[in-house]
Amino acid sequence: MLNHTTAASLPRLFVPSTKERRSGRPEINGIRALKLLPQFLSDPVAAIQQQYDRHGPIVAVANIDPWSSRKYSFVLAVGEEFNRQIFTDPDTFCSRGLVLAGPAASAHQVLRHGLISMNGAEHRQQRRLLMPPFLKRNINAYHDDIVTHTTEMLQSWKFGQQRDIYGEMHQLSLRIASDVLFGWDKEERSYHTGQKFAEWLSRCFHLKVWLLQLNWPGTPYRKLMELADELHRDLSAKIASRRANPTGRNDVLSLLLNARDDDGTALTDADLIGQTNVLFIASHETLATTLTWTLFLLSQHPQVARDLTDELTGQLRGEPPTSQQFSQLPLLERVIKESMRVLPPVVYGTRRTACDVELGHHHLPEGSRILFSQYMTHHLPELFPQPARFLPDRWLTETPGPYAYIPFGAGPRMCIGYEFSMSMLRTCVAMILQHGQLALAENTRIDRKFAVTMSPSQGMPMIMYRPDANVPHPIATGNIRDSVDLSPATRDPSRTSATAAIPSDHRKAA
Repeated sequence: MLNHTTAASLPRLFVPSTKERRSGRPEINGIRALKLLPQFLSDPVAAIQQQYDRHGPIVAVANIDPWSSRKYSFVLAVGEEFNRQIFTDPDTFCSRGLVLAGPAASAHQVLRHGLISMNGAEHRQQRRLLMPPFLKRNINAYHDDIVTHTTEMLQSWKFGQQRDIYGEMHQLSLRIASDVLFGWDKEERSYHTGQKFAEWLSRCFHLKVWLLQLNWPGTPYRKLMELADELHRDLSAKIASRRANPTGRNDVLSLLLNARDDDGTALTDADLIGQTNVLFIASHETLATTLTWTLFLLSQHPQVARDLTDELTGQLRGEPPTSQQFSQLPLLERVIKESMRVLPPVVYGTRRTACDVELGHHHLPEGSRILFSQYMTHHLPELFPQPARFLPDRWLTETPGPYAYIPFGAGPRMCIGYEFSMSMLRTCVAMILQHGQLALAENTRIDRKFAVTMSPSQGMPMIMYRPDANVPHPIATGNIRDSVDLSPATRDPSRTSATAAIPSDHRKAA
């Protein structure tokens, strides 16, 4: 059982009610609980920040579903120690899956049943079978695909032309994921099936689908089920073809087809469909948003961008980095790490308790829902001084624990594709910055939207300039500025220290 954090150690905005002070168990009840759901669906970052400011690191939200016997709808638990308890005990804090469940034995249910949805012995066995594609020798073999597609994208860009960088990164990651994960042949590079994956994922998060889960003709839910049927047929045909014509390829699907556990167990077709779908989502969505936010943050901090470009050109001379050169690019590593701290692609995760458990001062019965937040943990000033500042050099002196910095999770369920993701991010960022200078278009508003990842709601309009051009650097407006400090004085990181004291009232009331 964890000790409850005292009010004195919390931000000044945390003012517990009399009931909360007496019980030590902050709760949200009645109309406040009812109002929280639409707030959370609209902007979970703002909702989580608001509840943390009001109630501290743990708060229970009363269940407003009259058909459910659960006392709490969910419990929000924020911070390093709660993360440690949740991540190190996956048998107690079980995964609830990536997207909403579907009818039993449906194509949708097969698609969503991948590593993220699995628990216990099934998760451990499937994780062992999924390891071969993510061994270092295989990750290095994907390097040429990453370079090829990034080169093709950059060749299509014209200097002075405005492009939606989020859309460009989305397409780039889609192309790389298609090649690396599935090894699709030339005729299939229209990425028709990959686009179906993206559409299926988007539909899974439509509010109308969640509110009206009726498999009736014409409903959004029925359209989601029909799209799942199409994807199931496409993947089944691809697996059957690959089984009939093994080619010795090293794409992920081929390696998974040949994977065997110690007792000879192999992945079934249903396993392969679910696992490849989850891997595709993870490699496509999260990498697209991480690349977008990294390029955005660099555009807003031109001195960091210039320093990084100098490092890249000095070491690489315009060439793509090899895996052996990554260690020679320390600022690149710090920039990517800091980008995933300030604007992590996934802002929260959920778990379900498999048994009665104590969390803080709350006794949670079996089946309780827990919500933790990567974003909120990364923005705690006691873990990261000046948390809203983009300060890559903080990583020269700060060494947060494994449960304080969690863009890829932690513990036994840490993201299996961590090394592949970092390899792609290092390569793509290095190639883009050596190609030219990116600047945000004038008068651009950047607001957050949420599905699996946090992304810019209206895209990311940017202009690529020649490397030697004198480039303007407009500052973004929009609610993204609630997440990152873009005031003029903070854009030159040499002006202030990453370890400077931060006032206790650093936050504005939500």
